Amino acid sequence: MMNKILYFLPTSADSSPLSDFTNRLTAHYNPSILPRWSLQQILFRSAPAPAVSDGEPSPSPPRYLQVVNLPDYPSDTFIAVTPTVSSSNVDGMISDPIATVIATPAGPSTDEFIQLLLTKLGPLWQRRRVVMVFDGSTMEVGDFRIRAGELRNDIGKAQVVRGVIVEVTYVDQAGGSQDGENGEDMVKTFWDELGVKGAREFKSSEIGEMEDGFRDVKLWCKVLMLNDLTLQKS
Repeated sequence: MMNKILYFLPTSADSSPLSDFTNRLTAHYNPSILPRWSLQQILFRSAPAPAVSDGEPSPSPPRYLQVVNLPDYPSDTFIAVTPTVSSSNVDGMISDPIATVIATPAGPSTDEFIQLLLTKLGPLWQRRRVVMVFDGSTMEVGDFRIRAGELRNDIGKAQVVRGVIVEVTYVDQAGGSQDGENGEDMVKTFWDELGVKGAREFKSSEIGEMEDGFRDVKLWCKVLMLNDLTLQKS
């Protein structure tokens, strides 16, 4: 559905983007507080190809596999696979970063799949990192639902806060989620009125049509993938 926009606010040494955003939202609208939320992405990268001798073509760039749990789909886990990513692209920006998305029931079957990647498929896929939002805030202002939380990279025993992710969804209280570009326009107007500066914007309308209908899943996967590729290109 094209009724939501995701915004990424990077961290800085002299500010707390989550506190700044929450304080600004509260000052403008005094939102209602809803149950908290979380998400998790486990990122795998294809194993490096064998080295080639001089004069031969370079190995193909790596592919990435995401195992993602999202708040709108508590019963499902999504597996997303990217096409190859050019190492010359310094921003990690690729026109269609998610080639395939499939859904599987959350729970034991997902755990078994992850274990398979870590063991028998270990020579093909290497675990890179875990990206998560834990105990994020959910707020409601009229027809808008706002989720905000710190995006953390779990690297070994260390957790690094990379920034704040904000999801703004326009919901027509009379008839459910408002689809179409009109809903997206409503979200953008709401965000602009808040006056938040320095956010990177990701629109549902920028995601191509998918036969399985997982447009919003693909949007989340794109944002999580770009964050990883931008921060670490090795």
